[in-house]
This record gives sequence, structure tokens and C-alpha cells, in this order.
Amino acid sequence: MLEMKEEHKSPDFQVKFNECEQRFKAIFSLTSAATKIIDHNLTIIEVNDALVDLLGYEKSEICGTKIMEYACEEFKVEWKDLQEAMWVHGKPNFKLDVCLKKKDGALVWVHITTILFTESGTRYAYTVLDDFTYLKDFEESQKRLNMSLKYSNMAIWELDLDSDKIIHTGDFARILGCSEDSDGLQKSDLVNSFIEGDDQALVLLLDAINETRQLEFSGRVVSQGTDSKWVKLQAKLNVGPNQSRVLMGTAQDISKEKKADRYKDDFISIASHELKTPVTVLSGTLQLMGRMFPKEDTRLSKLIAQANQSMRKINDLIGALLNASKMAEGQLHLKVSTFNIAQAVEECCVNIDREGKHQLIVEGDKKLEIRADFERIQQVIVNFVNNAIKYAPNARDIRVRATDEGEKIRVAVIDSGPGIDPEKSEHLFDRYYRVDAEGSQYSGLGLGLYISSEIIKKHNGEIGVYSKLGEGSEFWFTIPK
Repeated sequence: MLEMKEEHKSPDFQVKFNECEQRFKAIFSLTSAATKIIDHNLTIIEVNDALVDLLGYEKSEICGTKIMEYACEEFKVEWKDLQEAMWVHGKPNFKLDVCLKKKDGALVWVHITTILFTESGTRYAYTVLDDFTYLKDFEESQKRLNMSLKYSNMAIWELDLDSDKIIHTGDFARILGCSEDSDGLQKSDLVNSFIEGDDQALVLLLDAINETRQLEFSGRVVSQGTDSKWVKLQAKLNVGPNQSRVLMGTAQDISKEKKADRYKDDFISIASHELKTPVTVLSGTLQLMGRMFPKEDTRLSKLIAQANQSMRKINDLIGALLNASKMAEGQLHLKVSTFNIAQAVEECCVNIDREGKHQLIVEGDKKLEIRADFERIQQVIVNFVNNAIKYAPNARDIRVRATDEGEKIRVAVIDSGPGIDPEKSEHLFDRYYRVDAEGSQYSGLGLGLYISSEIIKKHNGEIGVYSKLGEGSEFWFTIPK
């Protein structure tokens, strides 16, 4: 540390002067801010422990070196100019943000404040280096996030459910097509952005958020002109400052995806209808051949049986495509009646396992009655059982359980197969999604569970799956009484 010299002073003054010097040394050494002292040659003559920790060198390795040796190349010119302005032209101080190289090669960003002072006729500079690397890293992450959000037509938003105020990134208002006044956006601005019908659906979901704890909603908002665009909201309920309830999530413009889905649905609908007629003719021809040729010709009978089996699969696929198109267009109509759920299960599943590899066990209240669309509910159960047979081929028993849960009836299909990865289970009810277990490829379009989901939603019910790897799966649905 520099020794402060003072001559021809009284003993009392000298004592106080020494005390001040000791306090300065203690502050210099123990302060949490990285600090150094350099001479007019820009040579470091003293550093504190914080600077040693910052750069990762020993104190003896730093003292005697020049600070420019630690600077990244792109900052050296500006730093030298400021040093020259101070040492040559008398500038009393300067500030600068620079990047330094640590001993291990890592980079550290610092705010530099350098002050010129004179001691015993000799000039020195006192420098404080304030580390803001964490802030720089945050800014870079923020830039990357904003760029990702921009190119994905996505924004981040937070809704304080206690104050109804919304905090958001810049593109949120643009995606919703709403204008923001000086008071910012409110919950009402979010809801009113959606067209009539969709806005009420969003209100119902927001009202139930304390129970559901999360939001997943797609709706149409009015954009410039007469066209509307689709926006998807996803969010989860969290606890904010002062224990406030905060809904945090994303908003994404999915208009292009919806448009692509519409084109795909149109193509599938047209193609399915065009296939229906020739397939019906072919099916009739096969039935006629089965009657015309003698059953004694076992080889021909087997070929006809195989052709009929393949034809049934084609009919099932076409039926699934047509059903999916109807549901996408909101054309699913229900024929509601009251029926016994156990009888419905036994009737629809009697011919599912023609090879006899599986045993279907009906459990629960066999006298339980349900009010729903008989054929559509059977369709859901058949899809569930077919999935159990397809994805759990080595599981002998498949259980169908019907239970009365007060205000609703619950039906579950349970297998003891390999189970489903949790990351995949959340997509099982999406259109065209199929699970490939252990590299196996399964036939089908991935529409069965999607169609089942739409049928149950039309009944104002719920549908889901509980599954654990190695322990089997339980596909279930509930229907209100």
C-alpha cells in the first residue's frame, strides 16, 4: 500500500494521520468491490482481495503487470484513449464498460471507474471494477429470447388475478390486435380481444383456474380488416409477490398452423369421400365372390377372407378420416339415450380380439346406466380397448371398469402393458399422434384417441390417461349424469 508522507506536524496530528491511513488500508483491502491502484506507466502497484478473486490470479501475479494485459482486444483502443486523456491532458476521472479475461480464460464484464489523485507529488490512479457479468448474461439471454419469440410469433404475459393487470413482452398486444393505453393492459382487454363465443369460453376457463391450475385455450381474435386470426394461450398459475395469484404463460399466433390444418382437412375429406364409393363396390364384389365360389376350395376361401379383412381395415380408416373431418368442422351430432354401460361394453367388444390372445374383464357396477350417445360411447370404448391390444400385446387381461362418482359416470380401460412415457402421454389425444414404443411401428393414422376426445368433449365430459412405465396404462373418461 502507498505510504502517505507527512512532515513537520504535531505528534497528535501524526497519530490521527496514521489512524486514517490504517483505516484506508483496511477499507481498500476488505471492500467487496474489486479495486486497484496504478502509476503513470499504467502499472498495477496494489490490488485488493476482491480483484484477486475477480481475475483468478494471485496478488503477486497481478502486481507489476499492466491492466491492459487483461483487456479483450476490442476495448483496448478506447481504454488507452481515456487513459491518455487523464494522464496527459489532465482529465480527473473516467468511466468505461469493458470485458476482461480471467486466468482460466473465462470473460468477465466490469464497470470501470478511475480517479486520478496525487500523493507526495506523484500521480496515481485509483480504479474500482464493478462486476456486471450476470447482468450482461441476462441481457444476452433476453435478446435470444426476444428473437425466438419474434420469429415464432409468440409473446410472454403475466396476469395478476387479484389486480387484473397484465405484464407482457412487446408483441403481446400486437398478437391480440389490441391497443395499450397509459394504464397498461387489463384482464378485460385480453378477454375482449377474442370474438363472441370464444371470449366466453376463455372467461369460463379463467374462472376455473384455481381448480385447474393451468390454462390452454385457442380462439379467434379480430385482426385488421375482416379476417380473424387464431391465437393460442398457455399458462400456469403461480404465486407472485405478496402471495398474489399470477397466471404466467405464452401467447402465440397460430393462424398459419390453423390454415394448414384446414387445407389438410379439406384434402382428407375430399379424398375420403372419393374413396368411399369404389371401396363400397369392391367390398360388395368380395362378398359376392364369397357366395359364388365353393367353400371346399380352401385356398380361394382363405384369399377372399384375407381380402375382406383388409377391406374392413380400409373402411375403418376412411371412417376415421371422415369422423375427424366432421369433428374439425364442428359437425359432430349426438343421439342421446339412456343405456346400460356394461351391456354396451360387452356388445361392442365381443369381436375385437378374434385371435383370443386377450381376456376382456368388465368390472364395477354392472347395473350402472348412462345417458349419452350409445354408438359414440361404444366407439370410444372400442378405441381404448384396441389401443390396449395394440400397445400391450403381451398383457393377457384387459379390464373395463365402470363406476358411479356422484355427479358423473367414470369408465376406464386398464392394461398391464409396458406403459407410456409421460412426455408422450400429454400428446396422445392430438390429431395424427402415434406412440412408437421401443422403436415399434404401429398401423393406423393416430386418429382414434383424438376422435374419442372430441366425442367426450361433446358430452361435456373429461378424458385422460394415467400411465407409468413398466406398470401399464389406464385410459378413462367421465360423462355427467
